[in-house]
Amino acid sequence: MFEKRIGVVALAALLLLFVQVAPLWAHGDKVLPQVPDGVGVDGTGIRTKFDLINLGPTSQTPITNVTVYFFKQNGTPWVVPTNLGTANSFTLNMGAFQTLRVETLAQSPQLTAGYVIIRNLEKTTNFAEDWQVGVTAYYEVSKGGKVIDTVSIPVAQPTVAFTHPVEMDSAQSLLTGIAVVNLADTSNTVELQLYSAGTPSSGDATKGESAKLALNPYQQKAMFFNDAQLFPNLKNFKGMVLGTTYDSVLTYSKPVAILALLQTPTPTGVQFALLTPSYADSLRRNTFMYLRQGYPLDADIPISDYFGNSDDQAPWDLLYVTDNADNTKRRLEARQGAGFAVLGTKTGDQFDNEITIKTLRSLNYGATSIDLSNTSPNLAANFTFAIKTNLGRYVKVRIADVITSDIYRDLALEMYIYNPCPCLPLIEECPPK
Repeated sequence: MFEKRIGVVALAALLLLFVQVAPLWAHGDKVLPQVPDGVGVDGTGIRTKFDLINLGPTSQTPITNVTVYFFKQNGTPWVVPTNLGTANSFTLNMGAFQTLRVETLAQSPQLTAGYVIIRNLEKTTNFAEDWQVGVTAYYEVSKGGKVIDTVSIPVAQPTVAFTHPVEMDSAQSLLTGIAVVNLADTSNTVELQLYSAGTPSSGDATKGESAKLALNPYQQKAMFFNDAQLFPNLKNFKGMVLGTTYDSVLTYSKPVAILALLQTPTPTGVQFALLTPSYADSLRRNTFMYLRQGYPLDADIPISDYFGNSDDQAPWDLLYVTDNADNTKRRLEARQGAGFAVLGTKTGDQFDNEITIKTLRSLNYGATSIDLSNTSPNLAANFTFAIKTNLGRYVKVRIADVITSDIYRDLALEMYIYNPCPCLPLIEECPPK
């Protein structure tokens, strides 16, 4: 069954994933690459439910150009009985902040799986939430007319390198399964490398078997790890898998999206838990950032909105403010609870190696603005400061270059973003700042 200046059958039915933006598809597409519907041979019925939310907050942002398309695994239209009728596509009509439920009815003649594309052809504006659709989905599993399980599936992301836990006890039907969808329009291969957990954990994990999963363009596959195509002799195992992709013809990485689930036996039948993946290709936290004079910065993402929008509801951490008409006076102003700590002039090596997360957590952050006027020594390459964002992240920032454009002084910034402090206030080693 599996395959974005101012049980195998049970597993096949339950594996689902989302892709926020799929390569080679139109801007605004969201993909649900595994959507089951129907009743299995053991009488277990499975249907897919998902909620679509119009994020536009005003009556001027109705959703009328978003369509939900159902496809079979081979890419042909899939006519599915749903609460909106029986068809292979449904165009939405939603007012501001409306939620629309779409659900299959488990009336397919046999347990069937396909995928869904939610295509958003609405225009965009300077407000990020206008004409955007939020998507949440889950499976409802029933037997004998009663719901026995609900599996909620979070948004996944395109990736070329990922890890997730693997646990197998074949005798107890404790099994890990994975669903993979090829997001490329060419053939793609996923190499899966196992690493087994051992004692003591301070030692390196033992490198185990590896397997290759070949995928045709836009093909999807799903299976347990002891499937014949993967690791048929994997009976008892606890550890992790590292997955990497490559194009067998062009020899470079092409994206996939993955979902991993753990099947656990219970007295009422098997149930499923989501295994959270780590995306190795999304771990980089350092970046160059262009901050134009007069514009805000959200240091968490990081992003500077080229529409401006410094007074909207987004959690901006600072605004690059011009103080007078001739543009000789300017400053960085903290916003919405964020704070600054000035670190002075730092070389690249000092910035990279001496300013650690421990250093950043020991600083005192305040709302005092940072002067970047023409006469200020701060308006220079290597000036360094730290931000405690309004979401609790610590960010170190260094001016790499001051870009002069007429009367404007734009900034090229080096930034490194750390995660929020996870500690409780009572833990002495992790005081709140």
